[in-house]
Amino acid sequence: EGAPFALHRTLDHPACLGRTLTPLPPGPLWRFDRNARLDVTLRHAEGLSAIGEAAALAGGNLFAVIGADGAVELLSAAKAELIGSGTWRLSGLLRGLAGSEAAAGRSAGTGSLIVRLDDGAVRPLVDRLDEVGRRFLYRVGPAERDPADPAFVGFAATADLTAFTPLSPVHLRARREAEGIRFHWTRRARRDADAWEPADLPPGEGAEAYRLDILAEDGRILRSLSTATTSALYARADEIADFGTPRTEIDAALVPIGPLAGPGPARRTRVSLRTV
Repeated sequence: EGAPFALHRTLDHPACLGRTLTPLPPGPLWRFDRNARLDVTLRHAEGLSAIGEAAALAGGNLFAVIGADGAVELLSAAKAELIGSGTWRLSGLLRGLAGSEAAAGRSAGTGSLIVRLDDGAVRPLVDRLDEVGRRFLYRVGPAERDPADPAFVGFAATADLTAFTPLSPVHLRARREAEGIRFHWTRRARRDADAWEPADLPPGEGAEAYRLDILAEDGRILRSLSTATTSALYARADEIADFGTPRTEIDAALVPIGPLAGPGPARRTRVSLRTV
């Protein structure tokens, strides 16, 4: 603040955005929601059309839905039908993308902001990590005019590290060994993670770290284990100290720890123990 304005970037066309006309209920993860229909009003939607499920899986027709609580869900729509002037019906939805699983578990009410992300009009607010957390003043308007022109709109904004929050791991499982209970899981990554081969993914954001919380039946954390790999050993002596007897099932919460954004969302589950 107090410094002169400098050109940040130019965009070739305005974003496709609008408001929802119907509520978006909670939806399933990692598969198409074939029941939900989301009616929306959109501006600058000239290039929007149905694309099919394969293209939606590849990231086409990608939208951000921002609820009144500020939670952002990313979803793809395989089907887009023009049902009125500037009014569209989105269906064949792929919910909770890019780590927005928690937002897919809540309802977004009528009037929620919706923005299309895959048409090139939405760009990052900042370019460097040292700009994260700093408050910047922006003025947005026609590229051929001066920033002081009345056609420009001013606002203040601060970017955060949400885009670097590690994704919660999947497929948490455990087996009993001579030394105790060995937990295993599968990491997730934001980049280069779409291969169908069974090989494990490489770490997506540099060094990886996890915290595995062993939970009592009332949800209390009995013990926390730290590891830098996709497995952890819960020692037999610790199990007896925590529970008194060997267990056949254990409640656990697995938290990824990112090098930039810190802890990510926990993956909580009840694990049935297999015996080697």
